[in-house]
Parts: sequence; structure tokens; C-alpha cells
Amino acid sequence: MQKRRLVCLLLVCLLTMGLSVGCGKKEKPTGTEVKLDHENEELVPEAGASLIVWESEGPEKDFVEYAIDEFNKKYPDVSIEYQPVGHTDSTDKIELDGPNGEGADVFAAPHDKLGRLVTAGLVLENNLLSSDEFVEAAVKATTYDGKMYGYPTGIETYALFYNKDIVDTPVKTFEEIVEFSKTFNDPSSNRFALMWEAANAYYNYCFLGGYGADLFGPDGTDKNILGFNSQNGIDAMNFFQSLRAVYDVEAADAIWDPMMLGFKEGKAAYMINGPWAIQGLKDENINFGITELPLLPNGEHPKSFSGIRGNYVSSFTEYPNAARLFAAFMSSDEMLKKRFEITSQIPPRKNIEISDELIKSILEQAKYAVPMPSIPEMDSYWPTMGGAFSNIWNGADVESELEAAASAMRESFKD
Repeated sequence: MQKRRLVCLLLVCLLTMGLSVGCGKKEKPTGTEVKLDHENEELVPEAGASLIVWESEGPEKDFVEYAIDEFNKKYPDVSIEYQPVGHTDSTDKIELDGPNGEGADVFAAPHDKLGRLVTAGLVLENNLLSSDEFVEAAVKATTYDGKMYGYPTGIETYALFYNKDIVDTPVKTFEEIVEFSKTFNDPSSNRFALMWEAANAYYNYCFLGGYGADLFGPDGTDKNILGFNSQNGIDAMNFFQSLRAVYDVEAADAIWDPMMLGFKEGKAAYMINGPWAIQGLKDENINFGITELPLLPNGEHPKSFSGIRGNYVSSFTEYPNAARLFAAFMSSDEMLKKRFEITSQIPPRKNIEISDELIKSILEQAKYAVPMPSIPEMDSYWPTMGGAFSNIWNGADVESELEAAASAMRESFKD
């Protein structure tokens, strides 16, 4: 009898423990609970949801405001406010404002910030969109450690723009650019064969990549392989520095506004730019074309950086359902077609076909483009190599500059 009582007692204890484990409340991180309309199992926005959305000004602002109006046709009770925050500035801002409850619920950011956003716990996973619906580059760029976080809105790289009133057949090589500059250039009137932002680490990566100086290794994931402080990097930067003869201005003056003005006025026959410049040129009736970047002296195509624009849902949002729904809505087929009309940014969905010849030319260069690395250490590349490019353009010793940049970057990784 004593033995039987002991067995019963053990059974009761085990049953009680099982119920406790099975029915106990599981804590979820703030802002991640998913609420469904159980009649159709669709995600529904929270009652009284009020969202703030950050995106760049200009055509991107026009698109977001259009998307808000369309979204409110289905969800009229969701209040959405657009605030102008540049997509390259949003990561810094969400780090500061998010924990204080003052940040955006949905914000645009370039994909190279993803590693930093995820490791700092600033964004929620994208569990609404299917990766099968997007081009591989967009999925890869918005995925970190096997999880998709971004809601892709655009794929972009840069190429060679040319003024059709000056150029009949665009060049195929940089050697041709150099030869053309000898008769076209007139520095006294700021006329140059080729203009671009010559100190910008985004555009100038095409020289490093084209010479095989891959940043952070072939996959862009190894912080110990800087790439540029190699013989390939030195060769690339020696050629880059030689182009000062084509565009003979100081790095501080080789910037966006003079380039765009020069191209519009016919004082630049060529410029290196991206799809973000197309609409403005069209609006001013500039007669221009686009082609892939010219071949380098080593016979290789320049490897331009490719970027994926996307939206992200803040982990600090009080309305994760509404935020996810709006982010996903902005990446839907219908909205990305409209976004393309408004911004000329290439939609990253597989089933959207592009007939625009200018955009097709950007896509031709995209065949040789490489995604910007998205590991957190990428943040060090921009200021460090921006300074190195500037100094090299202005005549500094190439090898010394690259070694100094490598030391500075490695030191920054210790912080």
C-alpha cells in the first residue's frame, strides 16, 4: 500500500509539472507579437496603430506618400506619418531614437547596414514576404545569418552616362576616354571628358574590384581580408590616380553638383552615375544615353558596387503588425511598379519586366556588379577609404595611403 501511494504521488507530481510547462506563459521580445484575423488567418493591424516612416526626400518621398494613401484604402484606421530621413542616415538615427520611443516604425536603409542593424537588435525579421518572389541579389542582400530582415524596394548600381549631343558612339575602354580627353578637355572652362565623385568610396570601388582587390574576401564576409592593401589594390589605385589627367580638379571639387551641372551644360561628355540621376536628367530634357563602365587597362570590367534598397521594421515599434503590413505593402508588385515610375529605381521582383532602355543599360553593368558587404565592419570602409581615395587623387603615395587605411580599419575593428 505504501509503495502504491508513492507511485500515485509521483504521477501527480509529474502531471503537475507537465501542465506547468505546457501552459506557462512564454515571454516574447517587446513588439514581436503577431495578431491574426482568425476567420481568414490574415495578419491584421493593431487597433489605433500609428506609424512613423523614414525615407529620403525627393522621388522616394513622393512614392511613400502615394503608398500611404493606397494602404489607407484597405486599412483606413492606421495612421501613417512620413518623416524625411535619408536612407543612408537612418541606421545612426534609429540607434539613438529607437530606444527612446521616438524613432520610426518603418525605415529605409541600404543593405550594407544590415549586419549592424541585426547585431544591435534594431530590426525585426521579415516573416511576411516570400524570398522566392525576389531576385537572388535582393534576397541575399537583405538576409543575415540565414534570416531575411529587409523588404526590398530597389536594386541599383552605377554605369557610364554619356551626352548624345557630344558623343555618337560611347567608348568601350578607359584608354579611349584618356585619348578623347586630350582634345575635349578645357580646364579653364571646367570642361572634362569624364566627371564623377572622385573621392567617393562607393563609386571608386569599381577600380579595386576590377583589379581583383575584393573587399572582405570573395564573399564579402571576412573582415580579415581587406583586399585593397594588396598588389592588386596598388595597381588599381595607381590607375585611379592616373585619371587625374582626365579630370584635373582637387578631390574636394570632384563632387555631385559640379558633375551634374557639367553634364547638363555639355561640359562633361561622360559621367559615372546611377539610376537615381535618370529622372532629373529627363525632366530637363537632356539628350543622354547609358552604357556599361569602360574596360580597365587590364582588360577587365570594373566591378561596381551594387546596392539593395529596402525597408526595415524597427524592433522598438509598438505596432509590429501594422508596421510589417505597410513594409510588405510597399514591396508588393503593384507598389514596386509604381515606385519605378516615380523614382526610376529598378524593382527587385522577378516578375516585373523593364522595357526602359536606360534602365536596361544599368542592368547590363549590374552583370559585373558585386553586392556591398553587409558585415558590421563595412561601416569602417566608408570614412577610411573615402579619405584614402581623396588623398590618392590629390597626389599622395599610393602604397603608403593604402597601408595607413588598412591599419586604421583594423584598429577600428577593436572598438
